[in-house]
Amino acid sequence: MKTFSRYHHVLWLLITTIFCLTGCSEEITVIKPGAPIPVVFGVFDLNRSINYIKLSKTFAGMTDPYTLATDHDRIFYSNAQVFLTDPYGSNRMSFTLQTGIPRDTGNFPAFPNEVYVLNQKLYEGDYLLKVIIPSEKDTLTAKFAFIHPFKVISPKFGFKRFYFYEDPTVFSWYSDPAAGLYEISLNLAYEEWLKTGVTRRCSVSYTRQLNFADLESEKDHYNFRFYSDNFFARLGTIIKQNDSIDYRKPVGLTLLITAADTTLAKYLNWIHQEIDDKVNPNGNVVGAVGVVGTKYSVPFTGLTLSQRSQDSLVRGRYTKKLGFVSNSDW
Repeated sequence: MKTFSRYHHVLWLLITTIFCLTGCSEEITVIKPGAPIPVVFGVFDLNRSINYIKLSKTFAGMTDPYTLATDHDRIFYSNAQVFLTDPYGSNRMSFTLQTGIPRDTGNFPAFPNEVYVLNQKLYEGDYLLKVIIPSEKDTLTAKFAFIHPFKVISPKFGFKRFYFYEDPTVFSWYSDPAAGLYEISLNLAYEEWLKTGVTRRCSVSYTRQLNFADLESEKDHYNFRFYSDNFFARLGTIIKQNDSIDYRKPVGLTLLITAADTTLAKYLNWIHQEIDDKVNPNGNVVGAVGVVGTKYSVPFTGLTLSQRSQDSLVRGRYTKKLGFVSNSDW
């Protein structure tokens, strides 16, 4: 399931290099060697003071793709310039290349990731992203406008206790014509107390992406009815039984309600389409594959689970074998 954040600042910043593939086996066969195509991806959030752009490129060749993917120059461009301006080209704000970002384990590729970073808070308005690639004598552009901040009606601002036991929990927010997709994300932090006496802090997230068909429209706002079984089932799937753990205790809960603009929503909806030739018609980057969109997130932090919700965590059918105990301080 797609989420609206990567590096906890932007949504979907991990871009997978595009291959032309054939067959259904685990063997990867490159069938269309050719010139690389730039891949640009970024999602801006008014609530963030750090913004990211991911720039990479497609590659192909007759050599084993696992070998090709170890060549840095086949994945990334050198000496690219990435910056934002207003629609008229003024007020230039330059991104800085950040390298050496650790990757998750996997086959593609072995070296660290890299991303372009802008340490500056942005404000509502229209923007132009420019990417100049001197080695290719190429300039990529993308125009975008920030989605407006939206107001959450329920839960009310300042609430602290989450009643997950009394289904359904109703989320409500005012509608915005600039929004094309919504998302609700919950993150539960918990401590693991090992039998050796060591304690470690862990977390697990549940994310639900919402299309308009999932929402109830009511005058000027949307409602979504959330059932707790989905949340606890997610915990029971992700958290594993471990004989070395004495017990687990919940210590923190956060909620994030996010709206994505229509450009980003169209791009994400395309990804779910099962078609043979994924040339995305919904990208907005001129001269490249990818998308530059915006989102707005409303966070609720410092939440606790009600006693009945904790009972479900401790004794519920999805999590009862995971060794959770109630947090008496809640």
